[in-house]
Amino acid sequence: MKKVITLVMSLCLVVALHANTTPLNSEIKVGTELKIGAASAATYQHLVLPRKNFIIKRGGLANYKSLKNLTVVVTAVNTKKNGDVEVTLKRKNSKKFFNSHPTIKADYTKAIAEKELIK
Repeated sequence: MKKVITLVMSLCLVVALHANTTPLNSEIKVGTELKIGAASAATYQHLVLPRKNFIIKRGGLANYKSLKNLTVVVTAVNTKKNGDVEVTLKRKNSKKFFNSHPTIKADYTKAIAEKELIK
């Protein structure tokens, strides 16, 4: 009898856990507009930004503060093996980031949680 009760409880637990997981891909789609918020620390932790020397080599201005309140559009959504959702972002007004890079990438789930990206 104990085995049957344990089996039923395990089955209920598995069903409950499966019902609570929702894929984040359905939440974000290509063409979604987002806003870049303030950095969660001294720099952006979950936005993959080019290093300052690469920006300067390509003739850009390395000013990370200019990203705050910038409207961006999602151009690609990739789901990694570990379940993280990576998005590729471009500026809404079609200018380049730092006058040198057309797109940047971000870890969507962590950036939303830390308010680096705002819906």
